[in-house]
Amino acid sequence: MTFTLRPAVPDDAPALLCLQLQLDRETRFMLLEEGERSSDPAGLRARLENPGPTSCFWLAEQQGEPIGYLALFGHSARRQRHEAYIVVGVLQAASGRGVGSALFQAAERWARERGLGRLELTVMVHNRAAVALYHKMGFVVEGLRRHSLVVDGNPVDEYLMAKLLT
Repeated sequence: MTFTLRPAVPDDAPALLCLQLQLDRETRFMLLEEGERSSDPAGLRARLENPGPTSCFWLAEQQGEPIGYLALFGHSARRQRHEAYIVVGVLQAASGRGVGSALFQAAERWARERGLGRLELTVMVHNRAAVALYHKMGFVVEGLRRHSLVVDGNPVDEYLMAKLLT
């Protein structure tokens, strides 16, 4: 599978939003359920216009169409400026083809260039494919967030995973 990676720009907001909405429909592992995400790209466009020094969206595209993304959300508090929180999603049709790994590699390079020392994320404990990818990318489980989510009326645990860059 041939795909390209690049940082998202404000004009990508409509396509990125369509990707996020499609992910909301096709997987139970994203935070937002179908219908919860705003369908107005204005908020996403604003975030892309002014991401802050340690925040960025990366896009994976195949033939010009988004197939995955990784967002890094940095912090403004002095005590947390060295870390960023990651949200990642890859379409099922592109899963298992190196897209997630490539997104993590690009994001980590970007984070290191900006002096970040820690990346973290949360993942549902039963999302085995994602947990395996995160371990492969050097993330370790730092904790268990018990009943942190409720999915279809059932409590779901999440792992807090992190990778130190320094």
